[in-house]
Amino acid sequence: MNLAIETDYYRCRELFQEAAEKAGLRTFTVRVPFENQPELFIDFALAQRNSEKALVSLSGTHGIEGYAGSAIQRDVLSTLPEDGPSLLFVHAVNPYGMALYRRANGNNVDLNRSYNLGPVENPDYVFFDSYLNPKSEFEFFSGLLRAFFSRIRLGEERARQAIAAGQMQAPYGLFFTGKEMQRELRLIQDIIKTHLASTKDLIVMDLHTGLGDFCGEMLFVDHDREEDSPAYFERIFGRPCNIPSPSAGSYSIHGRISDMFRHSLPHVKVRYCLQEFGTHSAGRVIGALRRENFEWRFRQAGIPPSTKVKELMLEAFLPKSPAWRENMLKLGKQRWSQAWRSLHQPSLFELRLGGPRRTWDGAVVNRPVRIRF
Repeated sequence: MNLAIETDYYRCRELFQEAAEKAGLRTFTVRVPFENQPELFIDFALAQRNSEKALVSLSGTHGIEGYAGSAIQRDVLSTLPEDGPSLLFVHAVNPYGMALYRRANGNNVDLNRSYNLGPVENPDYVFFDSYLNPKSEFEFFSGLLRAFFSRIRLGEERARQAIAAGQMQAPYGLFFTGKEMQRELRLIQDIIKTHLASTKDLIVMDLHTGLGDFCGEMLFVDHDREEDSPAYFERIFGRPCNIPSPSAGSYSIHGRISDMFRHSLPHVKVRYCLQEFGTHSAGRVIGALRRENFEWRFRQAGIPPSTKVKELMLEAFLPKSPAWRENMLKLGKQRWSQAWRSLHQPSLFELRLGGPRRTWDGAVVNRPVRIRF
């Protein structure tokens, strides 16, 4: 297993296209230029097989997290089955963020919080504005102190939701939802409407890093949209899934990309799973995001980040640890394979729930832990 994962967006594009073409998939691209970065593309690889069943893989929804996602997609493509459901790989949903080592796109919008059908309500965000949206070096540090006391005042659940759910009032702040649907999502929406319109059963695997315990894995499912999704994914993955809710130790978000799939394909049974690979502590990860976003706000448009910020962001979202990388690649390919099997051979997964939670190879998996910011 090659653990020297590529961390250059343009090289990742080349490797993805080569892997997809070698696997016999049809490839096509759409350009998404920002600032003085005209050569930015979302790449697609498509295999139209079973017209009623499809499996979609997304990488780079959050820019820099795409380096891990790209590596998983290429690994999957290297041993791709020749039959089964239709397949769609979307490489670098957010190419600007991936190329410039940031989480948001060129408008500072978080693409997994930007599919909004109305105003975003997050009244507690005001307590953390100086923390997430510092306007000076002084506020960059004083915001830490204000955030500390605000967390005590609001409690852990409200604070977690206020920080990470998404906000519409601060265009330069972290977790900005934007005020309109971003063109990256519009382009992907056009593609899935064109190529997946006849699908009846769809699984979407969205690859992310940065949240959770080091070398840990969380599988977030939309229980509020598909009530049977937790049980469904627990059957095929053989382990508990995670509920995106403050009371469950995480947070719920506005403008989910999963809702874009559901609204774009209203007659399709959409099952969405966000596979999250934990890296470092939440404080360290948000610290890297704050420093990168602050530097991005005041540097010239289109200029790459400083070496220090680039290294901070890569370690926060793609740790150098060989054990972390090996685990990420293993679990990324394993979950994709399990999702593929569930569509190709659904009878294998008509199992009783209950009893020990085990993976496909029989190993017992611990229940997910609560995430603290």
